[in-house]
Amino acid sequence: MASADIAALPSQPAIRQKWKTVILASLGGSLEIYDFIIYGVFAREIARQFFPATDPLASLISTFSVFAIGYVSRPLGGIVLSSLGDRFGRRMIFLVSVLAMSAATIGIGLIPSYASIGVMAPALLVLLRLAQGFFLAGELPCSITYVVEEIPVRASLVSGLVIFCLNSGVLTATLISLALHSLLNAADVLTYGWRIAFIFGGVIGLVSYWLRTSLEESKEYQRLKSHKVKRPFRKVLTGYPKQVAIGVGVAGIVNASNSLLFVVLPSYMTTVLHYAPATVSAGQNLGIATMSASLLLFAWLGDTIPSRHWHRLGSLVMLFGSYPFYRLVAAHQIDPFVAFMTIGFVGGFVNGAYAYLLADLFPTNVRFSGIALSLNLATVVFTGITPLVVTQLLHHTGSTTAPGIFLTGIALIALLAGAFVNRFSGQIARATN
Repeated sequence: MASADIAALPSQPAIRQKWKTVILASLGGSLEIYDFIIYGVFAREIARQFFPATDPLASLISTFSVFAIGYVSRPLGGIVLSSLGDRFGRRMIFLVSVLAMSAATIGIGLIPSYASIGVMAPALLVLLRLAQGFFLAGELPCSITYVVEEIPVRASLVSGLVIFCLNSGVLTATLISLALHSLLNAADVLTYGWRIAFIFGGVIGLVSYWLRTSLEESKEYQRLKSHKVKRPFRKVLTGYPKQVAIGVGVAGIVNASNSLLFVVLPSYMTTVLHYAPATVSAGQNLGIATMSASLLLFAWLGDTIPSRHWHRLGSLVMLFGSYPFYRLVAAHQIDPFVAFMTIGFVGGFVNGAYAYLLADLFPTNVRFSGIALSLNLATVVFTGITPLVVTQLLHHTGSTTAPGIFLTGIALIALLAGAFVNRFSGQIARATN
């Protein structure tokens, strides 16, 4: 090998530094999704503190309305933050998003109750929830963009690592809830226990901010600084509308299936199918843990066998398997732990592939904006409608297999979108050539 070739090879310390950077970038997303999800985990306690009512269901509806408000600000946050990230760099958005999310989360934990300051309490809650949604909208797209640009030769694995950490944040939120409910009595959880969960998340986020200050700009972005786009969001809308549509379809099945696992299934299985709440709660945690391991496996395999094949296989399994699977669940013919593990494993196919597929649809100079628009549209549409559509199907059809019927339709959309991925992909490989 020529001496020039030897000099061009990255040293082992340089490779270790890249992986350290990737892990640090990925962990930030875990903390931020924890900050966002913990609100839903303690919805009942927040309802009684901020929306007192004679009817507990009415106060819970108000609380979930504020939960939904966090999604309302995400499209705007995605547009603003991704445009800034494509124009001025990924590092700045990393620092701003984690700092703002941490401050908003600590703020929610410190807001006095309705009994102390009246209507100002829910008003402050709404404002801080809007801030959480706005800044979270830039975190995941920024993390995916950053890691695939930092180690493009392992783009599938590193983008899967981001999603693995994201799932870990959800799992951490549910485990923190379990720990607080185990250590404190119900009255203490209502009074101050839920606040501990918020303040804990915010403080850990501030530690993440401090660690992230050591991050440098991604090498690929630095190389293409002279080719920056002045209006990246407009460029995505005018130059890459097909890629955005494909991205929404590819990510939609992830949002819908995860919304079922994280939000719908616990209440569906306890209220409609009358499974024991403790069993369902433990099963859900097992399902999330199984999905985390599964998605990391398929993300690793995606560097050898193209990720689109794993996404397509997962969509096919959901298309043909969802209805018969939920018939078994509804008839109590499958152990709930086995059911949750099955959901988690199959979910790993699409969760481990979609981040890479989105990143590969857009060139470097608009990648952040393209991923952000695709992800946030998919989140607003599919995450937002899943609980409502499944509930309406249950109500109007009377069929306990409604989740399976819904997921079958979403899987068909994902397959149609995935069929066009190969035609528009290859942007990561082009950037490294």
